Amino acid sequence: MTYIHAEVELIMSPEEALRPLPEPYHRHFARILEVVESDRRIRGLWLSGSLARGTADAGSDLDLVLAVADEEFDAFVEGWRDWLARITPTLVAKAIPNSKLVFYALAEDICRIDAVIEPVSKVATSGHRTRVAVIDRDGLHATLPAAEPGPGPDLTKINLLIEEFWRIQSIFPAMINDRKDLLCALSGVQASGTMLYDLFVETNQPLPPMGVKQFAARLQPDQSAVLLGLPAVAPERDLLIKADLAVCEAMATAGRAAAERVGAEYPERIASAVRAHHRATLT
Repeated sequence: MTYIHAEVELIMSPEEALRPLPEPYHRHFARILEVVESDRRIRGLWLSGSLARGTADAGSDLDLVLAVADEEFDAFVEGWRDWLARITPTLVAKAIPNSKLVFYALAEDICRIDAVIEPVSKVATSGHRTRVAVIDRDGLHATLPAAEPGPGPDLTKINLLIEEFWRIQSIFPAMINDRKDLLCALSGVQASGTMLYDLFVETNQPLPPMGVKQFAARLQPDQSAVLLGLPAVAPERDLLIKADLAVCEAMATAGRAAAERVGAEYPERIASAVRAHHRATLT
C-alpha cells in the first residue's frame, strides 16, 4: 500500500497521524483500508479532524473524508449503512440532518468513527481542507483549496451573550426566594457558567479548527482559571447563592475585560441594575 500526502501542506504520514489513537482504532482503520481498496466507487480516502491537525490524543475520533465518484454518489449515500456494516458492527450510526452525507458511529468496542462523504466534483471546493491523504486514485488531493483562517470575534454575538447572561440572572432571586425552585435556580447557574465560557471563546477567535470535545484548548490560561475557580454548585439554597454570585462576579470582571479587549461594548446598564437587584434580594 502506498500512502500519499502533499509535502507542502502536510507534515505527517497516516501512520504518524493515527499513532495517538488506542489500538482498537488501528484495527478499524486496517479494515477501512481493506474495504476502500476493493470499492472502486471510492476515489479518495483521507484522515481529517484532529488526526490531520496533529492534535489527536486518546480521546479523539477516527475522522475520515471519502470522495465518491459522482455517478455513484447517490447510490453510496443511499446505502451508507450497508457500507459501514462491512467495516464494523455499531451501537449507534446516524447521519447528521441536512447534510448530504456526514455520519457518526459508535462501534461495539466503543470506538468512534466519523465520516464526511463528498462527490469527486466537490473536492476542489470542500470546506474540509486540512487532511492527510491515504488513498488518492485520481490526484484529488492536489485540487484541495488551502485552509483559511476563521473570522475574528463577532462583537454582536459577544454583546448578545452578555445581555442574555444578565437577563437570566434577573430571574434568579425570584426562582430561589419566591418559587423556591432549586432545580430551576441550578439550571440558571449552570447556564450562566456556559455563557461565560462561550463569551471567552468568542473573544479568542479566530481559533484553529478543533473538535467539539475540546474545551480548555479554546481558552486562555487565565480564562480557564476563572472557570475552574467557580464554586461547586448543588441544589441547596446557600450553595446556589454562593455559586451564582461568583459567576456574576466573574462576568463583571473577567467577562468584561475579555469583551473590552476585543472592542465589544459592555452593557453596563443592565449589568449594574441586575447586580443591584441581587444585593437587595439575595440575603
